[in-house]
Amino acid sequence: MKYLRSSWLLVLLTVGLSGCATTAIESLTKERSYDGLYLRGVFSWWEADEKYKLKEVSPQRYATQIELIADGQPYDFKFADALWTPGFNCGYQGKSDQVISTGSVFKANCDSTDENFRFTPKESGTYQFTIDFGGFGAPKVEVLLISAA
Repeated sequence: MKYLRSSWLLVLLTVGLSGCATTAIESLTKERSYDGLYLRGVFSWWEADEKYKLKEVSPQRYATQIELIADGQPYDFKFADALWTPGFNCGYQGKSDQVISTGSVFKANCDSTDENFRFTPKESGTYQFTIDFGGFGAPKVEVLLISAA
């Protein structure tokens, strides 16, 4: 009788664990959609403005372009959906705002609440803001000068 109970317990554990493993594997391989993200910052009064809505430029890589003036003042920004939803609120991955420069890649935290990126353009022009969710690890953020004014 004791052997029979142990056998049933083993079967239940095996079935339960295999179900969890399948769910974990599916969640790791399933791609999330980030189609509803916006570049939000001081230039948009932190609103989800259609002018700054991100477009998918390659699989899991989203970008938008914006004109900035190089007046020495920093632009604070982050990527977020219209409702600031956890998991879709991507700021700097750290304890304080991150000053970034063009051509460098920085990690983002999409469960961020207060941590922003800070960018001070060296010249006026059109800049592309990109966030890349592809690969493993934290999403990567990059700012590039597209054309000088």
